[in-house]
Amino acid sequence: MSNLNHNYSNEVAYGAGSDASHYLVIGKNIADFNVYSDTNSAIVSESATWRPPFWPFILSLFLRITTSPLAIIIIKSILEAFLLGYILLKFKKDTAVNFLCLLPFCLLFIEPQYLKYSIAFLSESLTAILILILTIFFISTNNAKRCHIAIPFLLALIVLCHPVSAFFVGSLGLIYFIYNFNFNRNKVIFHCLLFLFILLSWPCRNAITFRKGFYLTASQGTTLAKGWNEKVAAEFTNSKGDLADEGLNLKYVDPKLIERSQNSVLDLSHLYTIGTKKFINGIGAAEIMKIALKKLKSNFNPFPESPKPGVLETLSIGFRIIYLFVFIQMIVRFCRKRKIDFNTINDRIYLVVLAIFMGQSIMAVYIYTGLRFNTIYSLSLLFCFLYLNTDFLRNRLNKKQIHSKK
Repeated sequence: MSNLNHNYSNEVAYGAGSDASHYLVIGKNIADFNVYSDTNSAIVSESATWRPPFWPFILSLFLRITTSPLAIIIIKSILEAFLLGYILLKFKKDTAVNFLCLLPFCLLFIEPQYLKYSIAFLSESLTAILILILTIFFISTNNAKRCHIAIPFLLALIVLCHPVSAFFVGSLGLIYFIYNFNFNRNKVIFHCLLFLFILLSWPCRNAITFRKGFYLTASQGTTLAKGWNEKVAAEFTNSKGDLADEGLNLKYVDPKLIERSQNSVLDLSHLYTIGTKKFINGIGAAEIMKIALKKLKSNFNPFPESPKPGVLETLSIGFRIIYLFVFIQMIVRFCRKRKIDFNTINDRIYLVVLAIFMGQSIMAVYIYTGLRFNTIYSLSLLFCFLYLNTDFLRNRLNKKQIHSKK
């Protein structure tokens, strides 16, 4: 329908100046010139490093086949559907659940927040798939098989796909490494080094290419400024946080430095960081706490704090209420005195939910998150909810199997 309405025309897709079109432009530049840039040439550009690299490289593979926006969306949807199907079958095989118990998990294919981004050129939906795959690999570990080589790869690729996941990845990675350290120290050290090697390869590339510091994306200073300025406490919302004015903190920076940096995305990003730090240092502890609490409240509010029309947006509210319930379940579990048993799938799932909770909380305070960025956790939270709350179905089917064998 969007294609018939010309919403997927080449002009709109590649020239709209939006986040989605920028990903497409970078992907096409990689496909045409084998260079990570947005200049339609073999000349590297600082502005291209605004985007993390994993999704543009995947897009470039699609763009070697076709440049039609609609065809790319179809290929993307097929790839993600295949990955979803594969990971569910892997979960069934690893945990030996009954096939009927797998049916509720088909809701993953129609999760509204995931669907919204699966038909766009943004990286949220692919990141959601990668986090779900990581979740399945993590909960499949046990005393018999504590480590898996896929986990350090997934941890690094998730951050390179969407850096807002960094604190979640750090939390779950730390849990994984600590749990395994006393049992297989050499393998854990190797996994840790492998994770760091993959993750840091991109900042190293940026530092060598532009000689302007060690950074993951050029947007780091901008996102920090959007999350910490004089208007956040009064005006920040979970639906428009990424539209905040990052230029507010530049008044704390020497105007001469700003003038010199106009043609450099990286220099300006660095100045945003300087200005934001000066803003934070200039306000009191009470104001810092007020801003932090405002963003935390917005992060866990399942309702949009400014209008977001549309059927998928309306359906998403119900799912976000479910995810809030999963967080409450996790808090209740860890408030009990019963020791965490890593051998039980339920407790490993609670550890995943804990990592998501910590990741969202820390990132909300550090910069901001909101409805769009929290979409990357939607599939994993839905999966965790379904598993934790369908015990009765699995128990009933198991009893039927036992009786039938008798």
